Amino acid sequence: MQTLTATKINSGVSSAKANRLFWLGRYAERVYLTLHMLRKHFDIMIDEDKDSYIVFCTKMGIENKYISADDFTRRYLYDLSNPESVINMLERVKDNAMMLREEIMTETLCYIELSIAYMNKPEVQTRGIEGLQRITDYMLAFWGSIDERIVDNQIRHSIKFGKYLESLDLHIRFDYPFNRVNEIFERMLHTIEKECYICDEMTLLTLKQYFTFDDYKNIGVLKLINTLFRA
Repeated sequence: MQTLTATKINSGVSSAKANRLFWLGRYAERVYLTLHMLRKHFDIMIDEDKDSYIVFCTKMGIENKYISADDFTRRYLYDLSNPESVINMLERVKDNAMMLREEIMTETLCYIELSIAYMNKPEVQTRGIEGLQRITDYMLAFWGSIDERIVDNQIRHSIKFGKYLESLDLHIRFDYPFNRVNEIFERMLHTIEKECYICDEMTLLTLKQYFTFDDYKNIGVLKLINTLFRA
């Protein structure tokens, strides 16, 4: 996570806190969507192509440092020493959530702690991705708690901005159709309009110009998306 100077922005939220809120949303959505995308590739690995995990790595933009499908399953899901692993994503969610306990409430944080505890069970790790439906359920409960328990609109919108930006990034990477991706884009824009201080306006204007049916999969669009946040 980036280290930013803890100056005040016009929302009354410090830039350090805005940074944590944004990345809380991004990492939480990354966990949820990564598991969703992985299930599709695991089905292909079982039924069609055992090396489908290589395609997954390419789409995620990560190095294929795995020697087999089994090695990928074990290390990408459960290996805490692997900075790209799902368990590591959850730890990053927890790191931010711990610092934001007062803003998001302890009940919301609990869903992340439950997820980590569950993934660390040896009997779960032997089941590969099949054992992780509960993590998906916990993440859905986490987002439900965000909506239910956070009454401060600025706090909630900052988290949702991170969520929608991550969702936009991953849906483009995994070749979802324009109508689906555009729905996410519109949700993100709706959130930004409420809290315009959290995005770079010039980057947003450029992104709007390029976000079309013909160009939305362009690598330049992903670069714009990932430079949109500011604190």
